Amino acid sequence: MPKEFISCIMHVVVGTYRLQNFLTADVRGQLSTYLSAVSKSKGMRLVALGGTENHLHILLALPAKLSLESAILPLKQSSTTWLRQNFDALRSFSWATGYAAFSISRSQLDSTLLYIQNQEQYHWKKSFQEEYKDFLNYHHLPFNEATLFDE
Repeated sequence: MPKEFISCIMHVVVGTYRLQNFLTADVRGQLSTYLSAVSKSKGMRLVALGGTENHLHILLALPAKLSLESAILPLKQSSTTWLRQNFDALRSFSWATGYAAFSISRSQLDSTLLYIQNQEQYHWKKSFQEEYKDFLNYHHLPFNEATLFDE
């Protein structure tokens, strides 16, 4: 076959440093536009972005030759600088060191999009910490609960 056909869709979850409530709805809206442009410049496509004041869910379509780490770290680094420069209240903004990423099959795309778009309503019932642990458990990813949210 002379051509590659790749579908690599990742659901990425990133939290703010110490889960500080920096990401207002306005900030998230502007950040979505910014991250969409950064993603495009790196050969990715930002499919969806949602979240609350202390974390984001990002649905990314990755090209075949870009590793997950090479995709996520520039998004976190450039958005940190952008947020600090564009919002007075975010001069000390930082993302948490780590992140979580889960591959999404085409059959799960619609439900994942809906989940990401409805983050604010979802978190009326469950905290980010509970949600994050649920994701890790569902995907059988081991973690130490005592240090999971330490920075």
